[in-house]
Amino acid sequence: MVLPSLLEFLGHEDETVVVAHNAPFDLGFLKAAAQTHEYSWPKYQVLDTVKLARHLLTRDEVYDCKLSTLAQFFETPIQPTHRALDDAHSTVAVLHGLFERLGSFEVDTVEKLFNFLSDKKKKLREKIPKEF
Repeated sequence: MVLPSLLEFLGHEDETVVVAHNAPFDLGFLKAAAQTHEYSWPKYQVLDTVKLARHLLTRDEVYDCKLSTLAQFFETPIQPTHRALDDAHSTVAVLHGLFERLGSFEVDTVEKLFNFLSDKKKKLREKIPKEF
């Protein structure tokens, strides 16, 4: 079974940030597998490249945030193929492209990254009229 090796590789929840594209989808499978085999799934910090892309890219730049769209936008060397290894390589390349965009926001630590994602959401909520 691969799950124990994956959990060992990921390490302690306080030391690990799990990066995934459309993270809720992938993590749903991992959490279900952990539960099926009676493992506790640690409370890792999760960085979703879909969420990050939505914060950093405009609709004029990309019409959606599919991995293939972002890989094409960032001209990644490996295009996603819906196979784990290719998609993982594409996600890393997209993440690097998104990180380059973060530089202009002075985001240079994990803490600042999660604060940026949280602050951006708060600012959007503040723009919604109170009548709604």
